Amino acid sequence: MRSLKRSSRHKSSICLNLRHSNIENQMNKIIDLIHQIASSKKVINEILQDEEFDYFAIQKKAETDNKVAKLKDLSVTGVNISGVLKNARPVNSKRSFEFLTPDFANAADGFAGQGKVFLLTNNDIGPNLLQYIDFYKRHPDSIFVIWDWDPQHWTYMSCMLAMHCDFYISSASENAFLFSHFNPYILGPVLGGVNQWTRRFLMEHFSMLLTERSNEPIGKHAFYQAFPKRNRAVQTVSNTFPQVGFSDNKYQSLSDLENLKEWVGHKTHWTMPVLCGVPVRVHNAIITGGIPIVPSYYKNIPEIMSLGDLPLYYETIDLIEPRRINELAVNKFDQGGESGLIERVCLGIEKHHIDFRCEEIFILLEDKLMKIANNSREHHFGYMGH
Repeated sequence: MRSLKRSSRHKSSICLNLRHSNIENQMNKIIDLIHQIASSKKVINEILQDEEFDYFAIQKKAETDNKVAKLKDLSVTGVNISGVLKNARPVNSKRSFEFLTPDFANAADGFAGQGKVFLLTNNDIGPNLLQYIDFYKRHPDSIFVIWDWDPQHWTYMSCMLAMHCDFYISSASENAFLFSHFNPYILGPVLGGVNQWTRRFLMEHFSMLLTERSNEPIGKHAFYQAFPKRNRAVQTVSNTFPQVGFSDNKYQSLSDLENLKEWVGHKTHWTMPVLCGVPVRVHNAIITGGIPIVPSYYKNIPEIMSLGDLPLYYETIDLIEPRRINELAVNKFDQGGESGLIERVCLGIEKHHIDFRCEEIFILLEDKLMKIANNSREHHFGYMGH
């Protein structure tokens, strides 16, 4: 018996030592990662100290200010708008949209005219950056506004776009300081919005939003090789909930009605973003009456102001055991009942649709044009201003 006790104590001591060793190794690995982060950040900060950015900022401001000074009308009326925003409609009667074709940058100069406004996204320009830069240079009397939907990770494209437009708008607060080195007129940010359906379409099919839903969540995500952490999160939840997983892009071939039917078939919607920012799928979930389940760090970014208490916030441990938080989300849906669902839909239509995001951009633009024309430095817009 004594021998067995000594053996047991010996084994316990070995296990304890191994546990301490594993913890120490883990901490050392994390500290090493911190050093790598700090080193990378230091390199970026050192680059941003280059005086060339000062010269460029002065030049860029002068070019845009001179362009604005030539405008006869500082209000935004006719807009040449991105074809990506095909489901956007003006909410202000003074505005009209002319949607651009995907190859607009290669078209002959059919857009000539002083004061024309272009609202483009990074997705319009990404495949044809050089053609767009040439197009931008060939239209020195037009106002170019770029709404960047991927400012968190497509850094090269974001910087190039900020350089080659008059007003740059990010869809997230992240990297605002970085982009300010490439354009003195950074507006917003303006979050992404529901671009899947027009508001009229949603109203015409409102009864579909009230049909019975599954307690099982949904959350199809594109696979991105460059973001293994996000991919691990999707795969881990998928082990419990198969409807949360990687997309085969089938939705692109489905009709608006078929896509809507899929969204309204579930009470809860998981979202695992690649980095920071709020993906459009969060707004899609709200406008179709569902409960979005989003990462907990969302509570610490300004973008949360537009979401309020609508989502549930998951921790990393919830990815391993996702049923508990999904049940909480289902309970929230059930407790709100039909009235809660209608409130979410109405809030989504009023606050999260692409129509109002575009109008927010035009209001910001008109305000900035007026400020430039009057050489004013006052600022009234921003997160706290809305």
